[in-house]
Amino acid sequence: MVATLTLASGCGSKDGGGSSSGDSKSGTAVGQAMAKLPVQPTTPAPEPTETEEPDDPINGLISPDVTMGNCGWDASSKPYADVKIANSSSTTQYYTLLVGFYDANSSVVATGAASYAEVAGDAKKTVRVTGTKADSSKKAKRCQVTFASKKGTKPGS
Repeated sequence: MVATLTLASGCGSKDGGGSSSGDSKSGTAVGQAMAKLPVQPTTPAPEPTETEEPDDPINGLISPDVTMGNCGWDASSKPYADVKIANSSSTTQYYTLLVGFYDANSSVVATGAASYAEVAGDAKKTVRVTGTKADSSKKAKRCQVTFASKKGTKPGS
């Protein structure tokens, strides 16, 4: 599923691409620039590139509460993405996230997931999503939120 989706939550990059959480796009437009590893979010956000605004956005696969933060590698050489969540609901929500890490040829290097990350009502939280396998040669060049959903109840509760 990861390889076939072309969605991205707003990402900053060291080259100045992407969307910050403070801009009018809220980092939720499908197809926004993807982060290059390692990155720091940009402030203020630069003008969008032509790839940031798709003609036919796919709704519902990425919650508008989710934006991309920093991406890099942890001490065990696994790629990670710090996904920022700003819960727009007044009640606690549970977020499920899927992040893809891609090489320069857009091939999947690793994927990572976070299930039922709890965020209090009207609160902000950063969730670190780590790739499932090490990338010791640091082939991953960009990271991308490919799925982000939220639910008002945690399954099994």
